[in-house]
Amino acid sequence: MLFTKSTAYALQALVELSRFDKPVDVNKISELTELPKPFLAKLLQNLSKHGFIKSYKGIHGGFVLAKKPEDIKIVDVFKVLEDKNSLVFYCSSDKNDCTRDRSDVCSLWPFFAKIENEVSHILDKYTLADVIRIRADK
Repeated sequence: MLFTKSTAYALQALVELSRFDKPVDVNKISELTELPKPFLAKLLQNLSKHGFIKSYKGIHGGFVLAKKPEDIKIVDVFKVLEDKNSLVFYCSSDKNDCTRDRSDVCSLWPFFAKIENEVSHILDKYTLADVIRIRADK
């Protein structure tokens, strides 16, 4: 599967955060997205740790985008949240990263690598700004 709930939920949260100029707390984001607060809080912490958003503590604390939406690539969000480089298949597009060390004898690896590279190339073109724009077009 290309995107898990983690990536989908994180993208939803990032879209909502893009609407605000000041920090938004996890309760508000959970309310806006209708996503479970504990899971959302972990995702937001991870996004903050990797520089997609900033976290502020205190009574007026919360989260705010650390970058402009056009500077947040969807593929980068995916790689951080899914903690892997392959987007589609369990195997890597790089022969040297084969999890079973069988890329030289695997009859499917060339096909999987080709598809993986094509999907990666496509997703590399999309940013959070595209998600926001496409959402607005609906």
